[in-house]
Amino acid sequence: MMRIATGCARAAALWIALTCALVPAGRGARAAQNGQVQQPTGSWQKPGEIQQPKGSWQQPGEIQVPKGIQAIHAQASSCEQRLTTVADALFAFDQATLGADAEQTLAVLGPQIAQRGPHPIVIEGHTDSIGSDAHNQRLSEQRAAAVRAWLAAHRYVPATTPIKGYGKTRPVAPNTHPDGSDDPAGRQKNRRVEVVIKTCP
Repeated sequence: MMRIATGCARAAALWIALTCALVPAGRGARAAQNGQVQQPTGSWQKPGEIQQPKGSWQQPGEIQVPKGIQAIHAQASSCEQRLTTVADALFAFDQATLGADAEQTLAVLGPQIAQRGPHPIVIEGHTDSIGSDAHNQRLSEQRAAAVRAWLAAHRYVPATTPIKGYGKTRPVAPNTHPDGSDDPAGRQKNRRVEVVIKTCP
């Protein structure tokens, strides 16, 4: 009787041990079957670093300064002809001394004056809006005088040809944009020297 009881106790202990060992595995299997998120295996593709653009970017260039015949614009009305020269082709900014490249333009301007025959001539100077009225008036007169001196030295005009300076009072283009910001292209057009040929008696 004692042996039977001992055998039953051993069998019961073995059954309990097996049950305890199997329950966690069963729960894990059921959890997988119940749709819990499974961790993927293998390697993931990772995003690379942001690539910087290569090559040179196009930078806005400075305003081009026309030279020679490109710097001269001719206009005619009933009693006068105007040969307008961009001052930037003749002078450095805010200067009245002819620059190193000025002769390239004046050598074109002179013959154009001569082609129009012997008429009274006035040489006008004009500036942009930067600076005081007095400064621009003086600068415009000095620039007109410098152009006259070159043309007279090369016998295109008499040394007594009258000059006039108008400073910034007669712009031909806006000095600023509508929002008030600077307009370099407009100011360049306003910096000019004009040879006015009077064609009426």
